[in-house]
This record gives sequence, C-alpha cells and structure tokens, in this order.
Amino acid sequence: MQEMKARELLRKYKEGTLTDDEKVLLESWYLAYARSKNLGAKKEDLENYLSRVKPPSVAQKREINFPFLRLAAAASLVFILGIFIFRWVKPDEITTEATYHALEDIPPGDNRARLTLANGSSIFLEKASNGVLVKEGNLEIIKTHDGEIVYNLVHKNPENSATLAYNKIETPKAGQYQVVLPDGTRAWLNAASSIRFPSVFPKNQRFVEITGEVFFEVAKLTNGKKPVPFTVQTYHQEIDVLGTVFNVNSYKDEDAIKTTLIEGSIQIKMRTNPKQNVILKPGQQAQLITKTEISRSEKSDIKVLNVDTGPATAWKEGYFSFDGVSLPELMRQLARWYNMEVIYENPVSDFEFVGRIERSTQLSNVLKVLELGGVKFRVEKNKIIVNG
Repeated sequence: MQEMKARELLRKYKEGTLTDDEKVLLESWYLAYARSKNLGAKKEDLENYLSRVKPPSVAQKREINFPFLRLAAAASLVFILGIFIFRWVKPDEITTEATYHALEDIPPGDNRARLTLANGSSIFLEKASNGVLVKEGNLEIIKTHDGEIVYNLVHKNPENSATLAYNKIETPKAGQYQVVLPDGTRAWLNAASSIRFPSVFPKNQRFVEITGEVFFEVAKLTNGKKPVPFTVQTYHQEIDVLGTVFNVNSYKDEDAIKTTLIEGSIQIKMRTNPKQNVILKPGQQAQLITKTEISRSEKSDIKVLNVDTGPATAWKEGYFSFDGVSLPELMRQLARWYNMEVIYENPVSDFEFVGRIERSTQLSNVLKVLELGGVKFRVEKNKIIVNG
C-alpha cells in the first residue's frame, strides 16, 4: 500500500468515515510495517510514524509481541482484536480490493449443554426454564437467570451414601456452559467438553472426570480440620488440588494435554505411571504429549513451562487468544466453536498466529482477518475449505 493511500485512510479514520474493511487494511499494513522496524503497534504510533516515514518494501519475518490493535468486524459494530501473522508480507501488495472469497456467515457458539442424571434421563439446558430443574431428597439442581447450573444441598452436611449417583454435563460443538458443583466448585466447560461427578460428594473425597477443556475454581473444603482433596481425571492424567484456579485442555485431537495454573498449587500425575508427578506453581503449564510413539509406549514425560496464562484461559472470558499457534491448531479451535469441519486442499504452510478475537464474532469476519496473511478460505455448508 502506497504512503498516499495510507495517509488517505488515516485521514478518514480521524474523520470517523473509515469503513470496517479499510480499518482492517490500514492496521494490517501498519502491523507489517512495525514488524520490519521493531516499532510499537498502537494507533498513536501509527499516526506518528505515517507523518514522517515511508512504508518499507518488505517486512522481515520476525517473532515480536505487539499490543493488540482493535480491528472492526465487518458488517457489525462489534470489534474483534486483530490477528498478527508472522509471515513474509509485502505491505505495498495489500490493496483495498476484495482479496477474499464471499464467505457464508456462520454464527458463533452459545450456552448449550445436556445434563444426564443418574437415572439416565436427560435435560437440554438451553431449552430448560429457569428455576429448580430437579429435586431429589437433599439435592436441588437449579438453572439460574445467568444460564448457570447450580447443585444446591438443602442440608450442608449430609450423611455419606453407600452408592454414589453420578451426573454428567456435556457441551456440543458450538456450545459452552457453567456449573456450580455440590461442593461449591465452579466449572466452565468449553465446546465439545464434558464433566462427570457425583450429585453429592462423599465427606472425605471429591472426584470428577472431564473431557475436552474445563476451567476450574475449586472451593476449599475441610472435614473437621482435614482438607478434602479434589481430583480431576482426564484420559491420561490425574490432577490433585485442595483449592485453586486452573484450566485443563484435554481434547483428544490435540497433541498434548495442557494444564495451566492460575492460582494455588496442583499436583499432576500420569495415569500410566502414577509415580511420575509434577507440582505446578502459578504461571506454569504442564504439557503431557499424547500423540507420539513415545507416549504410546508409555514413556512420555510431563513437561513444565513458565507461560503467559492469558491464552490458555481467554476462552472463558469470551476470546480466542493465540500466541504463536499453528494454522491447524487455530482451525481446530474454530471448528469446535463454530461446529464446522476443516478440510485442507493443499499442504499447510508454516503460519504462526498471535492475537485475539472475540468468540462472539461471526465466522466470516474471523476468516476475513486471517486471509490478510495469505491463507484463503471458502465455506461450503458445514465445511471450511483451507487453501494455504
């Protein structure tokens, strides 16, 4: 994009007449330019540098973290935060002409889930009315006005039952849900996830099983003076906690189970090798590789990394957050949230994405931003066709 065109778009931006597509164009050009000069990536930087420098011919490929710029979502007033694409980009080749195919609009996911009771009966929670859904003895299952399921014990210290009655909450693709467990622990389920738990926990033990991705705020609980442990089991590992905040990503189509600790302390151990365990501190992430020959031979190790916890927990706050993720990993997230199948027409190029997008954004707007990096998409019914 030529300097004159950039100045024209900047003028329209100041006047408030810039269209959504022009905002994407201007800010994407500046991101490419800023990468080449190690500059900041704020709108005031954009204005300052455009006043005295010319755009570079080629932006060098480098991995730099930028503050997030807002990019207006096409055809709406909702803003999505820009995807920064680490790639070879020629800013002067970006034009105002439409460079992407017309994309069929697919709405984002929303609050939906199925509750399966111990007797096998099911309740589709998005269709259920607010109020008490189930009342069995000491237990009430309530749907709140906020769309949350709460397990409420009428008497806080029930006697242990000889047999446990298990409930299960499952979200489909394009669904998410929140639940308050009988002990007061809060759990957020991402798309295509589940949690199975006793409708009433025993006095000395709390135990849940999950699939997919779940964010926990574990309530501290004691029996007398003794803390009552809380155990989360996935298909490859167990997590032992007392009271803490953490996220578990255990989708079977991902290469690793990622457990990210926000507050407190947790211990993680492999189910195939209980003697191997790690203890996490806040700001750490445990990665258990599950899709290699090593893991299938039961010799995989748990790797602990110091991380920015934001990308691992942003989904709970209503965002996709990418920090150097590959195109296939990004597309798996989109597939789950928009209930789509992803098909690759060509081998996948070496893309890396950094940035943030609101999960309330229509699929077409997400793909338009991604296409600024050179990936091409088309949507056919429930399929996203990728041409890298």
